[in-house]
Amino acid sequence: MVATITAHADDTLQTFLEQTLSTARDKNSLPAIAALIQINGKTAAVAVDGVRAQGRQELATIGDRWHIGSNTKAITATMIARLVEQGVMQFEDTLADSFPAFAKKMDPAYRDITITQLLSHTAGLAPLTDDKELPQFEAVIEPVNGIQAQRMAVARNYLTMPPASVAGSFAYSNLGYIIAGAIAEARTGKTWEDLINEQIFAPLGIKDGGFAAPGFSDKWDQPRGHKKTFWGKLTPLDPADKHSDNPQALGPAGTINISLKDWILFVEDQLNGVHGHGKLLKTETYRKLHSPVTGNYALGWGAVYDPELLLLTHTGSNGYWLADMRIMPKHDIIFLIAMNSGDDAAEKSMKEIRKRLMERLKPFE
Repeated sequence: MVATITAHADDTLQTFLEQTLSTARDKNSLPAIAALIQINGKTAAVAVDGVRAQGRQELATIGDRWHIGSNTKAITATMIARLVEQGVMQFEDTLADSFPAFAKKMDPAYRDITITQLLSHTAGLAPLTDDKELPQFEAVIEPVNGIQAQRMAVARNYLTMPPASVAGSFAYSNLGYIIAGAIAEARTGKTWEDLINEQIFAPLGIKDGGFAAPGFSDKWDQPRGHKKTFWGKLTPLDPADKHSDNPQALGPAGTINISLKDWILFVEDQLNGVHGHGKLLKTETYRKLHSPVTGNYALGWGAVYDPELLLLTHTGSNGYWLADMRIMPKHDIIFLIAMNSGDDAAEKSMKEIRKRLMERLKPFE
Protein backbone atom coordinates (compact mmCIF):
# COMPACT_ATOMS: atom_id res chain seq x y z
CA MET A 1 0.00 0.00 0.00
CA VAL A 2 1.36 3.42 -0.99
CA ALA A 3 0.75 6.37 1.34
CA THR A 4 0.38 9.77 -0.30
CA ILE A 5 -0.58 13.33 0.49
CA THR A 6 -3.74 14.92 -0.86
CA ALA A 7 -2.46 17.87 -2.90
CA HIS A 8 0.31 17.71 -5.48
CA ALA A 9 1.65 20.06 -8.11
CA ASP A 10 1.67 17.26 -10.69
CA ASP A 11 -0.79 14.36 -10.39
CA THR A 12 0.94 12.40 -13.15
CA LEU A 13 4.27 12.70 -11.36
CA GLN A 14 2.63 11.60 -8.12
CA THR A 15 1.22 8.50 -9.80
CA PHE A 16 4.58 7.82 -11.41
CA LEU A 17 6.37 8.03 -8.06
CA GLU A 18 3.87 5.76 -6.32
CA GLN A 19 4.16 3.14 -9.06
CA THR A 20 7.95 3.39 -9.12
CA LEU A 21 8.26 2.79 -5.37
CA SER A 22 5.72 -0.02 -5.35
CA THR A 23 7.37 -1.81 -8.28
CA ALA A 24 10.86 -1.50 -6.79
CA ARG A 25 9.76 -2.70 -3.36
CA ASP A 26 7.84 -5.70 -4.70
CA LYS A 27 10.57 -6.66 -7.15
CA ASN A 28 13.29 -6.69 -4.49
CA SER A 29 11.23 -7.71 -1.42
CA LEU A 30 12.10 -4.62 0.62
CA PRO A 31 10.33 -3.53 3.84
CA ALA A 32 9.67 0.10 2.85
CA ILE A 33 10.74 2.89 0.51
CA ALA A 34 9.94 6.61 0.77
CA ALA A 35 10.66 9.42 -1.67
CA LEU A 36 9.99 13.11 -2.15
CA ILE A 37 10.33 15.25 -5.26
CA GLN A 38 10.48 19.03 -5.03
CA ILE A 39 10.34 21.28 -8.09
CA ASN A 40 10.64 25.08 -7.97
CA GLY A 41 10.39 25.11 -4.19
CA LYS A 42 7.16 23.08 -4.01
CA THR A 43 6.50 19.43 -3.25
CA ALA A 44 5.62 17.88 -6.61
CA ALA A 45 5.23 14.31 -5.30
CA VAL A 46 5.82 12.40 -2.09
CA ALA A 47 5.03 8.78 -1.27
CA VAL A 48 5.97 5.84 0.91
CA ASP A 49 5.37 2.17 0.23
CA GLY A 50 5.71 -0.70 2.68
CA VAL A 51 5.91 -1.55 6.35
CA ARG A 52 7.98 -0.25 9.23
CA ALA A 53 9.28 -3.73 9.99
CA GLN A 54 9.33 -6.90 7.94
CA GLY A 55 6.71 -9.30 9.23
CA ARG A 56 4.69 -6.57 10.98
CA GLN A 57 1.41 -4.87 10.03
CA GLU A 58 2.38 -1.25 10.79
CA LEU A 59 2.66 0.72 7.55
CA ALA A 60 5.43 3.23 7.05
CA THR A 61 4.06 6.77 6.80
CA ILE A 62 5.12 10.00 5.15
CA GLY A 63 5.89 11.51 8.56
CA ASP A 64 8.24 8.71 9.62
CA ARG A 65 11.95 9.21 10.26
CA TRP A 66 14.68 7.54 8.23
CA HIS A 67 18.33 6.97 9.09
CA ILE A 68 20.27 8.87 6.39
CA GLY A 69 23.78 7.59 7.08
CA SER A 70 26.54 9.53 5.34
CA ASN A 71 24.12 12.17 4.09
CA THR A 72 24.87 13.44 7.60
CA LYS A 73 28.22 14.66 6.26
CA ALA A 74 26.63 17.54 4.35
CA ILE A 75 24.89 18.61 7.56
CA THR A 76 28.12 18.37 9.58
CA ALA A 77 30.01 20.40 6.96
CA THR A 78 27.27 23.06 7.00
CA MET A 79 27.36 23.24 10.79
CA ILE A 80 31.12 23.77 10.68
CA ALA A 81 30.67 26.40 7.97
CA ARG A 82 28.36 28.31 10.31
CA LEU A 83 31.00 28.17 13.05
CA VAL A 84 33.50 29.51 10.50
CA GLU A 85 31.21 32.44 9.72
CA GLN A 86 30.83 33.04 13.46
CA GLY A 87 34.62 33.23 13.85
CA VAL A 88 34.82 30.10 16.03
CA MET A 89 37.08 28.23 13.59
CA GLN A 90 38.47 28.50 10.05
CA PHE A 91 38.45 26.10 7.15
CA GLU A 92 42.23 26.36 6.89
CA ASP A 93 42.91 25.72 10.58
CA THR A 94 45.45 22.90 10.80
CA LEU A 95 45.30 19.83 12.99
CA ALA A 96 48.30 21.10 14.93
CA ASP A 97 46.46 24.36 15.62
CA SER A 98 43.25 22.52 16.49
CA PHE A 99 44.81 20.01 18.89
CA PRO A 100 47.77 21.85 20.49
CA ALA A 101 47.78 19.51 23.50
CA PHE A 102 48.99 16.56 21.42
CA ALA A 103 50.28 18.19 18.23
CA LYS A 104 53.82 16.98 18.93
CA LYS A 105 52.62 13.38 19.23
CA MET A 106 50.87 13.44 15.84
CA ASP A 107 52.42 11.80 12.86
CA PRO A 108 54.19 14.77 11.22
CA ALA A 109 52.22 14.21 8.01
CA TYR A 110 49.01 15.24 9.80
CA ARG A 111 50.14 18.44 11.49
CA ASP A 112 49.44 20.70 8.51
CA ILE A 113 46.25 18.95 7.42
CA THR A 114 43.35 21.41 7.35
CA ILE A 115 39.66 21.21 8.19
CA THR A 116 38.94 21.59 4.47
CA GLN A 117 40.95 18.43 3.88
CA LEU A 118 39.09 16.57 6.63
CA LEU A 119 35.75 17.51 5.05
CA SER A 120 36.84 16.67 1.49
CA HIS A 121 38.37 13.25 2.24
CA THR A 122 41.84 14.42 1.26
CA ALA A 123 43.51 14.21 4.70
CA GLY A 124 45.11 10.79 4.22
CA LEU A 125 43.10 9.16 7.01
CA ALA A 126 41.98 5.54 7.13
CA PRO A 127 38.47 5.00 5.77
CA LEU A 128 36.65 3.43 8.77
CA THR A 129 34.02 2.20 6.33
CA ASP A 130 34.52 -1.54 6.71
CA ASP A 131 33.23 -3.73 9.54
CA LYS A 132 36.77 -5.07 9.89
CA GLU A 133 37.87 -1.63 11.09
CA LEU A 134 35.22 -1.37 13.81
CA PRO A 135 36.89 -3.54 16.51
CA GLN A 136 39.91 -1.23 16.60
CA PHE A 137 37.65 1.84 16.67
CA GLU A 138 35.54 0.38 19.48
CA ALA A 139 38.67 -0.49 21.45
CA VAL A 140 39.60 3.21 21.35
CA ILE A 141 36.24 4.55 22.54
CA GLU A 142 34.93 1.91 24.94
CA PRO A 143 37.23 2.75 27.90
CA VAL A 144 36.38 6.46 27.58
CA ASN A 145 33.40 8.09 29.32
CA GLY A 146 31.46 10.82 27.55
CA ILE A 147 30.85 11.32 23.85
CA GLN A 148 33.11 14.38 23.50
CA ALA A 149 35.93 12.57 25.24
CA GLN A 150 35.43 9.57 22.97
CA ARG A 151 35.71 11.68 19.81
CA MET A 152 38.80 13.36 21.21
CA ALA A 153 40.25 9.92 21.95
CA VAL A 154 39.62 8.97 18.31
CA ALA A 155 41.56 12.03 17.16
CA ARG A 156 44.44 11.36 19.55
CA ASN A 157 44.67 7.71 18.57
CA TYR A 158 44.37 7.84 14.80
CA LEU A 159 46.45 10.99 14.29
CA THR A 160 49.49 9.26 15.81
CA MET A 161 49.29 6.54 13.14
CA PRO A 162 50.95 6.86 9.72
CA PRO A 163 48.60 8.15 6.99
CA ALA A 164 46.64 5.53 5.08
CA SER A 165 46.83 7.47 1.80
CA VAL A 166 48.62 10.46 0.31
CA ALA A 167 47.37 13.81 1.59
CA GLY A 168 45.65 15.75 -1.15
CA SER A 169 44.35 12.67 -2.94
CA PHE A 170 40.73 11.59 -2.48
CA ALA A 171 40.22 8.67 -0.10
CA TYR A 172 36.77 8.47 1.51
CA SER A 173 37.09 8.54 5.29
CA ASN A 174 34.55 8.59 8.09
CA LEU A 175 37.44 9.39 10.42
CA GLY A 176 37.89 12.80 8.81
CA TYR A 177 34.38 13.82 9.79
CA ILE A 178 34.66 12.42 13.32
CA ILE A 179 37.85 14.43 13.83
CA ALA A 180 36.29 17.56 12.31
CA GLY A 181 33.40 17.10 14.75
CA ALA A 182 35.87 16.74 17.61
CA ILE A 183 37.46 20.05 16.63
CA ALA A 184 34.07 21.78 16.64
CA GLU A 185 33.37 20.28 20.06
CA ALA A 186 36.72 21.43 21.42
CA ARG A 187 36.19 24.97 20.13
CA THR A 188 32.64 25.33 21.50
CA GLY A 189 32.53 23.03 24.51
CA LYS A 190 29.31 21.55 23.09
CA THR A 191 28.65 18.10 21.69
CA TRP A 192 28.30 17.63 17.94
CA GLU A 193 24.68 16.64 18.58
CA ASP A 194 23.97 19.91 20.40
CA LEU A 195 25.71 21.87 17.65
CA ILE A 196 23.57 20.21 14.98
CA ASN A 197 20.42 21.04 16.94
CA GLU A 198 21.57 24.61 17.55
CA GLN A 199 23.16 25.49 14.22
CA ILE A 200 21.06 23.48 11.74
CA PHE A 201 17.81 22.07 13.10
CA ALA A 202 16.62 25.10 15.08
CA PRO A 203 17.26 27.77 12.39
CA LEU A 204 15.53 25.64 9.74
CA GLY A 205 12.59 24.65 11.93
CA ILE A 206 13.47 20.95 11.85
CA LYS A 207 11.45 19.13 14.52
CA ASP A 208 11.59 15.52 13.34
CA GLY A 209 15.34 14.99 13.40
CA GLY A 210 17.54 13.05 15.77
CA PHE A 211 20.49 10.72 16.10
CA ALA A 212 20.96 6.95 15.77
CA ALA A 213 18.16 4.54 14.85
CA PRO A 214 14.72 6.16 15.28
CA GLY A 215 11.89 4.89 17.46
CA PHE A 216 11.47 2.95 20.70
CA SER A 217 12.12 -0.73 21.28
CA ASP A 218 8.72 -1.36 22.92
CA LYS A 219 6.78 0.33 20.10
CA TRP A 220 6.57 0.10 16.33
CA ASP A 221 6.29 3.86 15.98
CA GLN A 222 9.04 4.33 13.36
CA PRO A 223 10.64 2.30 10.57
CA ARG A 224 13.34 -0.08 11.76
CA GLY A 225 16.59 -0.85 10.06
CA HIS A 226 16.93 -4.40 8.76
CA LYS A 227 19.79 -6.86 8.82
CA LYS A 228 20.02 -9.82 6.47
CA THR A 229 20.46 -13.14 8.28
CA PHE A 230 22.72 -15.98 7.21
CA TRP A 231 19.69 -17.52 5.47
CA GLY A 232 18.98 -14.33 3.50
CA LYS A 233 15.99 -13.14 5.52
CA LEU A 234 15.62 -9.49 6.48
CA THR A 235 15.22 -9.08 10.24
CA PRO A 236 14.15 -5.79 11.89
CA LEU A 237 16.57 -4.40 14.46
CA ASP A 238 15.63 -3.09 17.89
CA PRO A 239 16.57 0.64 17.93
CA ALA A 240 17.70 0.26 21.56
CA ASP A 241 20.26 -2.35 20.56
CA LYS A 242 23.66 -0.71 20.15
CA HIS A 243 24.23 -2.89 17.09
CA SER A 244 21.30 -1.26 15.27
CA ASP A 245 23.61 1.61 14.30
CA ASN A 246 27.26 2.54 14.27
CA PRO A 247 28.79 3.72 17.57
CA GLN A 248 27.56 7.15 18.69
CA ALA A 249 31.10 8.51 18.44
CA LEU A 250 30.83 8.14 14.66
CA GLY A 251 28.01 10.72 14.69
CA PRO A 252 29.52 13.52 12.55
CA ALA A 253 30.12 11.01 9.76
CA GLY A 254 26.67 9.49 9.66
CA THR A 255 24.09 8.93 12.43
CA ILE A 256 21.27 11.42 11.75
CA ASN A 257 17.68 10.24 11.39
CA ILE A 258 15.07 12.60 9.96
CA SER A 259 11.67 12.74 8.27
CA LEU A 260 11.47 13.55 4.57
CA LYS A 261 9.49 16.73 5.26
CA ASP A 262 12.28 17.99 7.53
CA TRP A 263 15.18 16.65 5.47
CA ILE A 264 13.90 18.66 2.53
CA LEU A 265 14.20 21.83 4.63
CA PHE A 266 17.95 21.31 4.83
CA VAL A 267 18.42 20.24 1.22
CA GLU A 268 16.21 23.07 -0.06
CA ASP A 269 18.36 25.56 1.85
CA GLN A 270 21.43 24.20 0.06
CA LEU A 271 19.69 24.76 -3.29
CA ASN A 272 18.68 28.25 -2.23
CA GLY A 273 22.30 28.84 -1.31
CA VAL A 274 23.36 27.98 -4.86
CA HIS A 275 21.01 30.72 -6.06
CA GLY A 276 22.22 33.27 -3.52
CA HIS A 277 19.41 33.26 -0.99
CA GLY A 278 20.10 30.48 1.49
CA LYS A 279 19.14 30.97 5.13
CA LEU A 280 22.06 29.36 6.95
CA LEU A 281 25.15 30.77 5.22
CA LYS A 282 26.55 33.49 3.02
CA THR A 283 26.56 32.82 -0.72
CA GLU A 284 30.34 32.47 -0.85
CA THR A 285 30.25 29.92 1.97
CA TYR A 286 27.73 27.74 0.16
CA ARG A 287 30.02 27.98 -2.86
CA LYS A 288 32.89 26.73 -0.70
CA LEU A 289 30.80 23.75 0.43
CA HIS A 290 29.73 22.92 -3.13
CA SER A 291 33.06 23.37 -4.93
CA PRO A 292 35.01 20.13 -5.53
CA VAL A 293 38.38 19.93 -3.81
CA THR A 294 39.48 17.00 -5.93
CA GLY A 295 37.56 15.03 -8.51
CA ASN A 296 33.85 15.49 -7.89
CA TYR A 297 33.89 15.67 -4.08
CA ALA A 298 33.36 18.99 -2.34
CA LEU A 299 32.66 19.36 1.41
CA GLY A 300 30.01 16.81 2.31
CA TRP A 301 28.71 16.76 -1.25
CA GLY A 302 29.44 15.11 -4.55
CA ALA A 303 29.35 17.96 -7.08
CA VAL A 304 29.29 17.94 -10.87
CA TYR A 305 30.11 21.05 -12.91
CA ASP A 306 29.99 21.32 -16.70
CA PRO A 307 30.85 24.23 -16.42
CA GLU A 308 27.93 25.35 -14.22
CA LEU A 309 26.79 23.39 -11.18
CA LEU A 310 24.62 20.59 -12.55
CA LEU A 311 24.33 18.23 -9.61
CA LEU A 312 24.83 18.01 -5.86
CA THR A 313 24.44 14.54 -4.43
CA HIS A 314 25.26 12.10 -1.65
CA THR A 315 24.28 8.59 -0.60
CA GLY A 316 24.37 7.15 2.89
CA SER A 317 23.99 3.80 4.63
CA ASN A 318 24.96 2.14 7.90
CA GLY A 319 24.27 -1.25 6.32
CA TYR A 320 20.70 -1.41 7.65
CA TRP A 321 19.25 1.67 5.94
CA LEU A 322 19.91 3.44 2.62
CA ALA A 323 19.25 7.06 1.67
CA ASP A 324 20.04 9.31 -1.27
CA MET A 325 19.71 13.04 -1.98
CA ARG A 326 20.06 14.86 -5.29
CA ILE A 327 19.87 18.53 -6.22
CA MET A 328 19.69 19.70 -9.85
CA PRO A 329 20.12 23.49 -9.53
CA LYS A 330 19.50 24.42 -13.18
CA HIS A 331 15.88 23.24 -13.00
CA ASP A 332 15.35 23.69 -9.24
CA ILE A 333 14.72 19.98 -8.77
CA ILE A 334 15.41 17.97 -5.61
CA PHE A 335 14.63 14.38 -4.86
CA LEU A 336 15.13 12.37 -1.69
CA ILE A 337 14.89 8.59 -1.38
CA ALA A 338 15.06 6.51 1.81
CA MET A 339 14.78 2.80 2.63
CA ASN A 340 14.82 0.86 5.88
CA SER A 341 17.17 -1.79 4.50
CA GLY A 342 20.66 -1.47 3.13
CA ASP A 343 21.56 -4.80 1.54
CA ASP A 344 22.37 -5.54 -2.10
CA ALA A 345 18.67 -5.62 -3.01
CA ALA A 346 18.23 -2.15 -1.52
CA GLU A 347 21.25 -0.88 -3.45
CA LYS A 348 19.80 -2.33 -6.65
CA SER A 349 16.43 -0.73 -5.95
CA MET A 350 18.03 2.64 -5.26
CA LYS A 351 19.81 2.58 -8.62
CA GLU A 352 16.60 1.62 -10.41
CA ILE A 353 14.56 4.36 -8.73
CA ARG A 354 17.21 7.01 -9.37
CA LYS A 355 17.40 6.00 -13.02
CA ARG A 356 13.65 6.17 -13.47
CA LEU A 357 13.39 9.55 -11.73
CA MET A 358 16.20 11.04 -13.78
CA GLU A 359 14.60 9.77 -16.99
CA ARG A 360 11.22 11.18 -15.96
CA LEU A 361 12.46 14.55 -14.73
CA LYS A 362 15.09 15.09 -17.49
CA PRO A 363 17.06 17.62 -15.37
CA PHE A 364 20.05 17.87 -17.70
CA GLU A 365 18.19 18.72 -20.89
